[in-house]
Amino acid sequence: MSVSISKSNFYAGTGEISYRSLRDNFKEILSGDCKASELLRDVVSEVPIVPDAIENQNISVSEDLKSSQFRGSTKYYTITVSGSSENIDIESLDWNGNLEKSIEKRLIIEGTVGSNDATIPAATFNNTNAKNLLIDVFGNIYGAAGRGGGTGGGAPNPTGQKGGDALSITSSADNNVVVYVRTGGKIYGGGGGGERGRTGSNGNGGRCCSNSETRGCGGAPGCGNQVGYNGNCGGCCQTYRCGWSRCCSQNWHCRYCQNCYNTSGGNGGVGGTGGLGRGYNNLTGALGGSIGANGNGGGGCGANSGQRGETGGSGGEWANDGGNTNNGGTGGSAGSAIIGSGYSVDGVINEDTIKGSF
Repeated sequence: MSVSISKSNFYAGTGEISYRSLRDNFKEILSGDCKASELLRDVVSEVPIVPDAIENQNISVSEDLKSSQFRGSTKYYTITVSGSSENIDIESLDWNGNLEKSIEKRLIIEGTVGSNDATIPAATFNNTNAKNLLIDVFGNIYGAAGRGGGTGGGAPNPTGQKGGDALSITSSADNNVVVYVRTGGKIYGGGGGGERGRTGSNGNGGRCCSNSETRGCGGAPGCGNQVGYNGNCGGCCQTYRCGWSRCCSQNWHCRYCQNCYNTSGGNGGVGGTGGLGRGYNNLTGALGGSIGANGNGGGGCGANSGQRGETGGSGGEWANDGGNTNNGGTGGSAGSAIIGSGYSVDGVINEDTIKGSF
């Protein structure tokens, strides 16, 4: 970032200070009258002839006006910011104590001012006593992109982050704080982050069964916790002598057992993360959310695999909300071009110069 300061610096030397030159420099007319009363230091007006300023503190506000009081005096105070910069605090720039004075102050923004954090505006001004300030935008002021749901510090929150605001101003009404947008100037709020995709559905479960057999002489052992049913295996297992022959006293008995248990379906895959919105930290990159993960396989015996997770919602373009999914949150809301109070907006105002509420 490059910052330069310029101001009129009248009568810095020791030369004569004529009323004609005072008329030319302060009333800014090259002919006509200039009354002495018009050259008193004006601490109130929005467009003072002789403004109140640190540099003009020797100039009388009511009486005993002398031309010598104008030595080193000034009419305007201008700060120009050029190049690339982030998170400018306008109040902290070197205004030489003049922010609350009636002198007309002009901040010229050239180049690009941005933010990489959607919770911090690209440029901020917070002074309810400042007056007669013109924020003159020739360059770009870009809010930050909203983070996608499920990413960064927001994980595992499915809701996308709000897009960042470009310019934040807190002033008071009637203090003549004006944002002026030039042709080619841009004040863009960031896009909201996309919502995280929903986790895929779990697969349906299955059922496994296995068969076994127990056998016993005269009676079969039980099946324990298994399902069982009796059966006659046939054949003699125990005999006794009956006359000249042997007779059967016990037959083999069988019990057929079946062991069944349920299997689980596979878990659904995790939903994809939401896309990053458009912003200073995503000027040209992709906005789409990531693809959801595959589901896990089932536990067999007819169980199904889990479904793939839903793709994350897309991040919003400049000053647009992030995309929604079927998850339990929402896409992040859009960032504003200008937020705050006590200011007005003028100049070239269209869809190319301002994106977002102001």
